[in-house]
Amino acid sequence: MLGLNKKYKKVKEEGCVLVFEGNFVDKEIVDIEANALMKLQVAVSLPGFRQGKVPPHMIKQQFPSMVKEEALDIAAKALLEDIANNEKIYPVVSPMVSDVAYEPGKKLSLKITIEVNPKFEPQKYENLKVTKKIKKITDEDVENYIKSIREYNAYLEAVPQETPISESHYVIVDYEVYENGIKVENGDVKGEIIDMSSPQGIAGMSAAILGAKKGETKEFETEFDSKKMKFVVKINEVKRKVVPEIDEKFLKAAGVSSQEELRTNVRKILENESNINSEKEVIKQIEDSLIRDNKIPLPPTVVEEEIKELFEVFKRRMNTQSDQNLNIKDYYSSLKPIAERNLKITYLLHNIARKENIAVSDEDYKKEMDKVIASLKNEDEIKKAKEMFETRKSYVMASMVENKTFEFIKSKAEIKEENI
Repeated sequence: MLGLNKKYKKVKEEGCVLVFEGNFVDKEIVDIEANALMKLQVAVSLPGFRQGKVPPHMIKQQFPSMVKEEALDIAAKALLEDIANNEKIYPVVSPMVSDVAYEPGKKLSLKITIEVNPKFEPQKYENLKVTKKIKKITDEDVENYIKSIREYNAYLEAVPQETPISESHYVIVDYEVYENGIKVENGDVKGEIIDMSSPQGIAGMSAAILGAKKGETKEFETEFDSKKMKFVVKINEVKRKVVPEIDEKFLKAAGVSSQEELRTNVRKILENESNINSEKEVIKQIEDSLIRDNKIPLPPTVVEEEIKELFEVFKRRMNTQSDQNLNIKDYYSSLKPIAERNLKITYLLHNIARKENIAVSDEDYKKEMDKVIASLKNEDEIKKAKEMFETRKSYVMASMVENKTFEFIKSKAEIKEENI
């Protein structure tokens, strides 16, 4: 504590960004430099002097840049302490020093840019009008789901040797490409699968092999890449798609004993999925309403950090070798609105929690930890969960406050159900 009589003024306020200018004069500068020299005296050494015993005037002469750096650090910290005490504001990220003007013993001024959490009074979070859309699961929905399961488990089966290719077949071919009678270098393709029921990348391919049989070779000409090319196609395999019937094997794989039980289980799955989607839509409507009715400035650096975190999550989900080449700049514009939305909701929920005295106790925290641990199956998972709860207690409790606050808002909302 220097006990300096500093003078500062706020020169800019824009959203969550505040800029203060501090000026130090006369004895203040002398005291700052004396403190800087005292700190450096402990660290520097010169020939002929023991460490800690170098005279201050020699430090000033030999290490002027170090003295300046230390003096500015002391001045900035003292100024920041005064601002925090007097203005009751606290940085959410490290403050930035700029516009430094320093003449040893004569002049010292600087600006400090401080980012703070937004201050606002949350508005219109009670009696929100929300529509919950309820989808009634029909027999047709159940049958379509079962059909999709059967399609997913379909497989290809070879047809008899003499079966001509039809539009329902899948054909495995090799082909060579010729231009003006000359074989195209690196133009050979091996083992390409052709779905005869779908459009082909090479025009004329399906028409050329339609009606042919396994082992035959077909030729056709077409325009490819703005050039007239000839393709020589060898038919290696002809297969048909087999969609499994709902037989005993199918039912056993689905973990049921009858078609009736299968349909009952599918209906439950679809109803649960429908309820989840309905809840997601309710949450979105509440969030949209809160954001619309509360204009919240955001600390720019906090937004940037949130964007980086979202990008790291995105890369982990990609889970491929190529993710090492992903550049955040390519995704910045799409991630920024998500980051801003996340932060606005977080600030809103915590401000509403303070206003409504919503809190989470240590007992609530322990119950949550016990519930998570009870859902785990092996010791390794339990150990990791306990470590997470211990090392990230403040984060977990903050998340619990958010969840509790959201449930409070939802309980006050006017939710109208609508069948679709």
